[in-house]
Amino acid sequence: MDSRSKRRPTTFEELFAFYHQYVKLLYSDVQTQNVLPAETLFEMNAAFDHVSRHWALKQAESEAVSEAFSHLKRSCLDLFKLRVKEARKQYDILCKLNTSFLDNGEFDLRLHRLFNEIRAGSTEARRLEGEQDVDNSIPAFDKWENVYTKCIRLQQEFFLHPKLNWARRKGILVFIRQNLLGIIIGVVSSLIAALLWTLANN
Repeated sequence: MDSRSKRRPTTFEELFAFYHQYVKLLYSDVQTQNVLPAETLFEMNAAFDHVSRHWALKQAESEAVSEAFSHLKRSCLDLFKLRVKEARKQYDILCKLNTSFLDNGEFDLRLHRLFNEIRAGSTEARRLEGEQDVDNSIPAFDKWENVYTKCIRLQQEFFLHPKLNWARRKGILVFIRQNLLGIIIGVVSSLIAALLWTLANN
């Protein structure tokens, strides 16, 4: 994320630059999951309704842009939340793998620390939702933006870790190794019990 989200546009050119260079990136990311929240669509519709008022109702450009910008930013909130849900799924998958040997044992510690930051950040962002500053900005937006960036980090640095496939194989091997003795003992015990039962009944 960059400073585009921090600058409030005053012209249609600046507004549509924000839309194309920021909002579209977010919903394109989410569309790969074939999901686009209805709330996001409503906010986008409201944003472009404000744009239309400049021509239909002779509303001043700066006023129409300001209102449309607020709706576009709110349209991003649900997109941020979808990325958090995806990060949660990825985290749960990672927690089922044996990754203790990755990055000299630091992988798990860094993963849990990062996900805890995501969880705490999203809780704080939700707390700020609904609040609006005097300049019509959305305090929760910056918090969600920070959480979104950490979700991307979780995917790139952990879920797509270059040695993760090997970690999955290692996890299966460790499971087999840890349970093989129990399986063998169980099979042998069953055979002995069957043999003794046969001998006792002959």
